[in-house]
Amino acid sequence: MNKLAFIIDDSAVNIAVARLLLRRLGWIVEDFSSAIPMLARLEEVQPAFMLLDISMPDLGGEEACKRIRSNPAFDPVRVIAYTAHAMETERQRYLSGGFDCVITKPITIAALQEAVGHAPKD
Repeated sequence: MNKLAFIIDDSAVNIAVARLLLRRLGWIVEDFSSAIPMLARLEEVQPAFMLLDISMPDLGGEEACKRIRSNPAFDPVRVIAYTAHAMETERQRYLSGGFDCVITKPITIAALQEAVGHAPKD
């Protein structure tokens, strides 16, 4: 069973909080401060899901999601928008742009449980 989760965020604090909460839910976590190295890693290993920050300086989450969704090999990966920008119009844009769901910052364990649940048991 796939227990791997990716966190992609340019904020070390946001990564640390999400990592802590996901580990409490039993997930194995790899984190990236940029979408560019995450896309390279995705060619090697696919997580069950990823938390993908929308606003990043080098490659934003929306563009990264488009690149992921353009490759059918990555179809099984759930891509979750992880953002502070969650007005209803933005949420709808993210969902129509290929994201599976949206989690707003600050992240909570309840939001993660609802979106991804506990990691599967062996």
